[in-house]
Amino acid sequence: FDGFAVVTSTIMKLTKSRKEPVMPILCVLCFFLSAVIDNLTATIVCLKLLRHTVGHDRHLRHTIGALVVVAANAGGAWSPIGDVTTTMLWLAEKITVGKTISSLFLPALVVMLLPLIGLMWEARGEARLSDAVEARAALAVDAPMPEVTRGKVAVLLTGVSCILMVPMLKMATGLPPYLGMLLALGILWFVTDTLAFQNFANPRTKEATSHSSGTPTTPALPLHHGAARGRLSVVDALHKMDLTGLLFFAGVLLAVGALDTVGVLERYAKMLVNLCGEGPLLISTLLGISSAVVDNVPLVQASINMFGTTAPTDDPLWQLVALAAGTGGSILPVGSIAGVTLMTIEGVGFLWYCRRVSLWAALGFAAGLAVYQLQTSMSA
Repeated sequence: FDGFAVVTSTIMKLTKSRKEPVMPILCVLCFFLSAVIDNLTATIVCLKLLRHTVGHDRHLRHTIGALVVVAANAGGAWSPIGDVTTTMLWLAEKITVGKTISSLFLPALVVMLLPLIGLMWEARGEARLSDAVEARAALAVDAPMPEVTRGKVAVLLTGVSCILMVPMLKMATGLPPYLGMLLALGILWFVTDTLAFQNFANPRTKEATSHSSGTPTTPALPLHHGAARGRLSVVDALHKMDLTGLLFFAGVLLAVGALDTVGVLERYAKMLVNLCGEGPLLISTLLGISSAVVDNVPLVQASINMFGTTAPTDDPLWQLVALAAGTGGSILPVGSIAGVTLMTIEGVGFLWYCRRVSLWAALGFAAGLAVYQLQTSMSA
């Protein structure tokens, strides 16, 4: 349906087709979007926008895509519905909405800003070179602005509304998020397949000219049954799914699930506690670093089981666990669902991510924990 053409056109107008401003715009968008919806959906949306705005510059797209992963994980850490680990802590009544947002917003922002500044500084020459190459190409071929139609606007608004409905259903009824997303897909499918939508998206056109005989031409029929309907169909979008990416992602989840089932991750979490003692900062730091290698869900669940009766609601331990487990996964591409999504959609390599992004992500992670400690000591 090309609903993202609306956002792409807006970004291109704001940046005037320059690549350098795309980095902060997409990162800030993903940071706040992942706090409202989950970080996986926010990552997919921003990567689709990235492909439309940056174009064929694969290396620059990988760099901005890595920043999107960092922003998505950071944005999900300060919202109880932004990441599965914060949602687990919220449902277990370990954190509250107001205290989590007020305590973790600034540290999460620092986690995003430090890698953003560092990678922008490293990629500034590359972005300018890409702009110069595309400017020369535009002299030969006039690249048009993406067309924005009322059908695309309607699809975008309907899709975003359905996605925003998922966390609301989760909070109101306890409906699992995957069922909420299937419901959202069904609603979007039903709306776009109706005759009324087809007539709205493809209105009748009348030719202003007449034949030489004076007889007016016949107006074009609505484009609903036929080839045009085939182009505007959810079925067509489902045929374009990346099955190899889905299988890769399923394999990662199955491997982590196997480790969790045999109790390896729980024993590892207990070993961290015995190693660190009762210091919440050290425990959370090692928990966040560990979440870059294995899934953070069983580690957080083990923490809830071990400290559930000793640490009260909104204790600094739970705030640090939410921050560290949510943002530590950005250190490695396989450490979070957003990073795995980047690898499958954009084809980013593990070693490339480690060379270009891991250091900045680790610095942002450490700076976020330091800001939280400073913020806590100042408010005490």
